[in-house]
Amino acid sequence: MRLNRKAIEIKKLNYSYPDGTNALSDINLDIFEEESLGVVGPNGAGKSTLLLHLNGILQGEGSIKIFGEEINSGNLFHIRRKVGLVFQDPDNQLFMPTVFDDVAFGPLNMSLSKDEVHKLVDEALSKVDMLNFKNRSSHHLSFGEKKRISIATVLSMMPEILVLDEPSSNLDPYHRRQLIEFLNDISITRVIATHDLDLVLETCTRVVLLDDGEIVAEGSTVDVLKNKELLEAHSLEVPASVYLKEEKPTPGKS
Repeated sequence: MRLNRKAIEIKKLNYSYPDGTNALSDINLDIFEEESLGVVGPNGAGKSTLLLHLNGILQGEGSIKIFGEEINSGNLFHIRRKVGLVFQDPDNQLFMPTVFDDVAFGPLNMSLSKDEVHKLVDEALSKVDMLNFKNRSSHHLSFGEKKRISIATVLSMMPEILVLDEPSSNLDPYHRRQLIEFLNDISITRVIATHDLDLVLETCTRVVLLDDGEIVAEGSTVDVLKNKELLEAHSLEVPASVYLKEEKPTPGKS
């Protein structure tokens, strides 16, 4: 894969929770434009904490640059238009009376016209198969439906980087497959933290393995996820589909 310019550049990132618990230790990571990166690891590894740094919700010690611009307290609005974050729990993302209002909230704050806002909302909801729910209350939907609406709230803002925390949790098989196809169709930078290693295999070209707040492995998706000894040492298992992935011929080769 041809590597483009750096979309995200993380140098010497450290973060501790208010109670003193260390969450991230000396994270150094480059993520490239249009790359799809998987972030895997056991519970409590620091995956969600790392994601929350990518648009400035959390700010630890060290440096994070988005397309060369370092995140700081003065540019958070600008950074958050570039980096769309989908939370693990959709109830942390949905707060308006209707689905339309939730998805329109971001575009309305971008000073767009009414027609432009409606167009973006419809496009985002269509991508997650929720257009018919536009006038429903988000809070009366299932967890999986809320998850899809949460993704739409971010897509409607046309981010350059899409960051997803456990995006396939509670999705039924049909909508999980639809999510995978969507992630493979878009060309923007994607950062996906998940326990769904089969999804990582289908959507990511590179993986970092976090544990105890540290990057313990980094490499191509297949190389990392077929390493039984490595995964088991960090409370993970080799997904069966990794062997099917290896057997698939490289496009363009016989």
